[in-house]
Amino acid sequence: MKSLLLSGDYFRYVLPAKNPARKELIYLPYWRFKGLLLFSLPAGNDHKFIDVNQRAAEIPGMPITLGLRAQAIKLKFAAPDMEGSFIPPARPFPEIFTEFQKRLSQALPKPLLYCAHLGESMGMLYAPFYANGRLYDALLDKPVGNLPAKLSGGVFKESKPTWRVQFVPALCPDCGWDLEGQRDTLVLHCGNCKASWYPSGQKLTRVESFALHTPEKEAYQLPFWQITCNITEISLKTYADLVRIANLPVVVRGSFEKREFRFWLPAFKLRARAFLRLAESLTLIQAQEMLEPSLPAGRHHPVTLPVEEVCESLKVVLAGFLKPRRKVAELLTAITIQPTHFRLAYLPFAEDQHDYLQPHTQLAINKNMLNLSGNL
Repeated sequence: MKSLLLSGDYFRYVLPAKNPARKELIYLPYWRFKGLLLFSLPAGNDHKFIDVNQRAAEIPGMPITLGLRAQAIKLKFAAPDMEGSFIPPARPFPEIFTEFQKRLSQALPKPLLYCAHLGESMGMLYAPFYANGRLYDALLDKPVGNLPAKLSGGVFKESKPTWRVQFVPALCPDCGWDLEGQRDTLVLHCGNCKASWYPSGQKLTRVESFALHTPEKEAYQLPFWQITCNITEISLKTYADLVRIANLPVVVRGSFEKREFRFWLPAFKLRARAFLRLAESLTLIQAQEMLEPSLPAGRHHPVTLPVEEVCESLKVVLAGFLKPRRKVAELLTAITIQPTHFRLAYLPFAEDQHDYLQPHTQLAINKNMLNLSGNL
């Protein structure tokens, strides 16, 4: 990897059009929201995959949504110097997101105790249109409505946008060494000073990295976020507290009171059911005592889930092991979780024909599922 793509707010994409009419294109804005919706019910946790979009400007004739085009067509990064005019969004994303939530809540089972978004991706889609007596969809080359008054005199002349994707050299901020990482990773490692770096805004921020060492050189290292939190309404600061609230079949020892409790969550995209299973299992195991400050040795999976996003799922993970179940509904609405610290942890998995197996925790991840989850 030579450089990183960073955006100060969100990424912007265009749906490419061949423009058969050879007209000057008008790019109309649509907000897009994509990710996994996790929610807690009295009977347990469940999930849905969502990928929705809605127009970000009120222009007569402009379709309300692009439907499945964002999923079916290969998108390109939008650049201010592209030919055509980019119409700026008139409706902010929080306003559109509120409408998304209302639509989604109507389709979810009741009673709904808590809802969180995982692996969410918010961005702007620019769909190509052109004016030719009427407003035409440049992808279908078909009219979609009458030409709005402000476009009737030709293409709406808007000042050129100033946003752009920033390319940041993949160099260690501490020592200047080349950073290492896969194409889609969020965390880069420096082989010289053994530091890990995580994008924060338009810069790189150092993140603590730990690993469980193994003599197996062929082990595949998978990344997990360890998150320390302040939790209200219940006492959950140590491993002893975890044994009590999860009703684990373990005798509480004096040393348990000194072991800090941390949530463990996958730092890579995974199907919702597998994500929750791994998160709950590792959080109950509390394997941080086996780790040492280190970079992952050998092959390792890229970090593809930002820590800010996995933090939204903490309450859903907590609801999965909180006991007794009859009190979960009452407690979950009152509990607040405030993350205070995070760090990265790599666990080695042995590879067989179908699965990755973690020998210390006896956890398994299907190889095909992991490979396909990169498209979520």
